[in-house]
Amino acid sequence: MSEVVVEIDDVTKTFDEVVAVDQISLQVKRGQTLGLIGPNGAGKTTLLRVICSLAKPDSGDVRVDGESVSEHPRSVRRKLGFMPAEFGSPRNLAVGEYLDYFGCLYGIPKSRRQENIKDVCELTDLSGREDVMVKGLSTGNRQRLLLAKTLLPDPQVLILDEPASGLDPRARTELRAILRELGSMGKTIIISSHILPDIEEISDSIGILEAGQLVLDGDLDALRATSGATKRVVRLRVGGEQLEAATTALEQLEHVTSCEQRDQDLIVSSEQSNSNFILAELLRHDIHVLQFAEDEPNLEEIFMRSTVGKVT
Repeated sequence: MSEVVVEIDDVTKTFDEVVAVDQISLQVKRGQTLGLIGPNGAGKTTLLRVICSLAKPDSGDVRVDGESVSEHPRSVRRKLGFMPAEFGSPRNLAVGEYLDYFGCLYGIPKSRRQENIKDVCELTDLSGREDVMVKGLSTGNRQRLLLAKTLLPDPQVLILDEPASGLDPRARTELRAILRELGSMGKTIIISSHILPDIEEISDSIGILEAGQLVLDGDLDALRATSGATKRVVRLRVGGEQLEAATTALEQLEHVTSCEQRDQDLIVSSEQSNSNFILAELLRHDIHVLQFAEDEPNLEEIFMRSTVGKVT
């Protein structure tokens, strides 16, 4: 499973005088998920369109399974499934008719089409909804339908642009489960999203884009190290009357880098991998600790540390 399937090699794409993608290079191995994050205007969608051969790069290239997107776009498209951010397809059809329509466009033989439709409906939990009109679907089910349509020709690589946009928490949880299952099936996935907890949970590697440039890339541990967000973060709660005393005590500790009050909680950052010394200091001052939880910096903190809000 170590074979590189998608190789983005020094890709640059401009529109008039705006550099939307600036010399970006990334690799994605078979069965892995690459998450792309960044503010609006960072170049995420443009990069996805270049990968899908929907936009031609000014320089550089993308290779999918060894084939150049620029030189062999038709061949590469047969290996890709692209799910756009918006639902812009015919809605005056039933779900089954919609999938049959796209199955025909994909060139799937009629003898196989219904079996493919059955399989993707089962995978996306649309079974039993084949006769429901597309225009009557909820936002979550429309996203499921877009994903089912994308999966119809059984592509090796999935390119997903904001697939969780507009979904409620339950639908997002179900979508994450589907994407994890697709990864276990050996699908290579590139996903763009503004929902950082989702990207953090499902991605094997993450690329942070800003103003068309790749700011950081790697797995979560590598991003923590590169961004300087390796400090241990502790969230604790003490009695309200002891909040100020706890803050003063912790701010004076050698290895504590910050101590911030958020409502009734204290958020403490530490350079130490073991946070027991924080608890010991509070107990030494007879401060009653009601809650104590520790965690490493999440993707949101890494993102905020490594970007400054620039757009192209």
